[in-house]
Amino acid sequence: MVSVNEKVETGKKMKALVTGGAGFVGTNLIKRLLKDGHEVVSVDNYSTGKKESHQEGCLYHDYDLSSQHTLGIYVDHGSYPSWREVEYDVIYHMAALARIQPSLENPHKTLFNNFVSTLNILEYARKNNIKVVYAGSSSVHHGLYERYNS
Repeated sequence: MVSVNEKVETGKKMKALVTGGAGFVGTNLIKRLLKDGHEVVSVDNYSTGKKESHQEGCLYHDYDLSSQHTLGIYVDHGSYPSWREVEYDVIYHMAALARIQPSLENPHKTLFNNFVSTLNILEYARKNNIKVVYAGSSSVHHGLYERYNS
């Protein structure tokens, strides 16, 4: 099997799953992956992402990754999670409930969604031997502690 690094270095086409692909960062990543000739599938629950952000050439799935059915055989949102049937070379995990203010207003929802979604993707990747590239939220890196504790 050819590794992701070898595919990138030799210019071979990859199959990539982008979570949060309808959000700002995910959309820009998908644009680049498609431009470089890769096959791209996106999973997004559209809580903040927009369908207007869809890129031609990417297959999009409306799915909540924090669902208890992400790893099982059950139906979520009325549709089978067929995105799981593709053999991916890499998963770019961008999905998260972002923005600081909503996380302060409803920390349980934010923490549950972000933690469980990440856990489900990591477990899916582990079971299927897929490499994961994780992008932390800007909310983590921009001085929340200093702003609210001064």
